[in-house]
Amino acid sequence: MKFKNYKDCIDYLFGLERSGIKYDLKNIKKLSALTGNPHKNFRSIHVAGTNGKGSTASIISSALTEKGFRTGLYTSPHIKDFRERIRINGRMIPKDYVVSFTEKYFRDIEKIIPSFFEVTTAMAFKYFSDNGVDLAVIECGLGGRLDSTNIITPLVSVITSVSIDHTEYLGGTLKDITYEKAGIVKKNVSCVIGKLKPETIKQIKIYCKERKSPLTETQKKVRIRAREPLAEARIFDVKSGHYSLRNLRLPLSGDYQRINLATAFGVFDALVTSRKIRFAENELRRGFESIAKNTGFDYRFKILGANPLVVFDVSHNTEGIRFLKRTLDAYRYRKLFIIFGMMSDKEYKKCINELEKLNGFLILTKPGYKRSAEPEMLMNAVKNKSRAAIMKNASEAYAFAASKAGKNDMILVTGSFFLLSDILKTKKF
Repeated sequence: MKFKNYKDCIDYLFGLERSGIKYDLKNIKKLSALTGNPHKNFRSIHVAGTNGKGSTASIISSALTEKGFRTGLYTSPHIKDFRERIRINGRMIPKDYVVSFTEKYFRDIEKIIPSFFEVTTAMAFKYFSDNGVDLAVIECGLGGRLDSTNIITPLVSVITSVSIDHTEYLGGTLKDITYEKAGIVKKNVSCVIGKLKPETIKQIKIYCKERKSPLTETQKKVRIRAREPLAEARIFDVKSGHYSLRNLRLPLSGDYQRINLATAFGVFDALVTSRKIRFAENELRRGFESIAKNTGFDYRFKILGANPLVVFDVSHNTEGIRFLKRTLDAYRYRKLFIIFGMMSDKEYKKCINELEKLNGFLILTKPGYKRSAEPEMLMNAVKNKSRAAIMKNASEAYAFAASKAGKNDMILVTGSFFLLSDILKTKKF
């Protein structure tokens, strides 16, 4: 199969989503065997979690890059370009590699009928292997136990958080979801956990004991002191088992970043203990300062404009929105206009309930993606309908918010990654 161009190839890959989400390891194992089991050619760090895994993976990856490692980073989803998902030292996978990989394995893809994410994972692993990556930070797409990424045996397994999400695949209880997330823990491989509920920690402890995996509870082992937030950064003092740093600048806004930073330092400690990889202080400082350059990580409480204040965020579950509320408490504004869109298979009713607590005006819309919830569905979940409106698409939603917001107000865009992507395609900041 020969594609006309990169766009033609990308359209084909996204067309694989018609097969839906495949929550098992059969297809990825077949694809991996066909591509030469490339995941065995580089070391890795595996990151799972309901929230915080993208931030945590990016913090770790950037530090590894500044340490001098050739570092791969695999994350999802993307905001503007598919290639954001697969990077080496910050550089996105080239378009010609995406095309050549898909053409080479086209017949196998057609025969196996894998999902979009399964093919993307196989592509990432092959790209990292072909380009001599030393270490790759791999973010789970869904759950952990049967996620396509879970064919790796990492240096460290990381679980950033556990809360209710993707119930149709992971189960409807916290116990079920913890079981799925903990499925990434491998025998004799260190496990690092972020801020979790006591019952979740207890469950993970059992799994780690069974697998003889040393466990680091970062909320006990890492101390983070947050200083006054800057416009687009946070300043922290950090003390962990092996590191002590003051006035550490993390160019990511959001109160929740202290939790992600603590989790990252738990990983750094585990690497010292188990793999003898120790970072110099200047390597860590450079790593944090250079997150955007080294990883492309962005749009987690990102301020894009002033008068009115414009903030983009990707909180897409109740836990994320609760953290978002805490971050908003640090900002002053007169009126709040919230542009919100979400996938229909998410717990959008509970998310809207949390958003209404922000006392803003809700502008409900539909991202241009097939799984998006109709705005009318979202409106049915709104209690105070006099404080909400429906717009048919993201562009109209932003135009409406901009027409209503004064210079002392805030426009908050949150929910699906696809919502942010749609606005960024039509609006320059």
